Amino acid sequence: MNDTVSIATQELSGKDRFYLRLLRFFSRLPLGFLQSFGAWLGMLAVALGGKSKTAHVVRRNLELCFPDTSPEWREKMLRANIVSTVQTGLEFAKTWGMPPEYSIAQIRKIHREELFHQALAAGRGTIAVVPHFGTWEFMNAWLSLHTAPVIMYKPGKDKGVDAFVLDARGRLRATLVPTDERGVKALFKGLKQNGFTAILPDHVPHENGGIFAPFFGISTWTGVMVPKLVARTGCRVIVMSCRRLPGGAGFEMFFDEPDPEIYSEDLLTATTAMNRTIEAVIRRDPSQYQWTYKRFRKNEHLPDVYARTK
Repeated sequence: MNDTVSIATQELSGKDRFYLRLLRFFSRLPLGFLQSFGAWLGMLAVALGGKSKTAHVVRRNLELCFPDTSPEWREKMLRANIVSTVQTGLEFAKTWGMPPEYSIAQIRKIHREELFHQALAAGRGTIAVVPHFGTWEFMNAWLSLHTAPVIMYKPGKDKGVDAFVLDARGRLRATLVPTDERGVKALFKGLKQNGFTAILPDHVPHENGGIFAPFFGISTWTGVMVPKLVARTGCRVIVMSCRRLPGGAGFEMFFDEPDPEIYSEDLLTATTAMNRTIEAVIRRDPSQYQWTYKRFRKNEHLPDVYARTK
């Protein structure tokens, strides 16, 4: 049973109903068409908005994380990333609107799947670290084949989108819990009972939810939920990511081991290891990471990271 509040369709405003109809429309279109359409929209956005706020954030993140690369490389990566970001949004609509079996069929390769099964078999509970990389939503259906994950979910500003997402979640074995103390308690309880949870750890947490830890060499405000849960429960940690294959060939899933220091009892050491773990996933294909997010807006040493000078 989900702990999140369901959204009844009759409660939606006209704008929310429009968003819901739009998402349902996109979900009925072929995946290959959506990816091609997303690529076209992304290239158009680059052509028309190369100096937009979004492009500025992506460009600044690439400068901070890859300072040794050439400006030409970063501009090429910026274009590829904006295209990928648009494609990801349309792919989300597709996986949310289709039965779980459809999403599972789109996963054409799985790398090191044995790590997943070994973690579950260990009997200590499992946390999957899932960075905002690729089209991570496609993995939910696959997970429900093998386990019943407990996942935090925070409703967004658009109730129409939330209604669409919650309907999709209802077709899976996942239990949704709120992103507050009640949710953390539910995760803790589940892990102590050999449960499974997936956490997206690369956002800027609230004041009481993080510490400064290096991320791509920059001391950045970083969430500590994963290290704290690991220390309190003794659970296993695996890393999951999903990458779009070229040419509309579907997706591939990766399971990786985390940096071993994520199990350290020292919070800073464990959090730093978690960030190194995320970096390793990003370096696999930087174009598919969520660089549109202001990850470094709270850091120790760089003031006004995203301020525009001109």
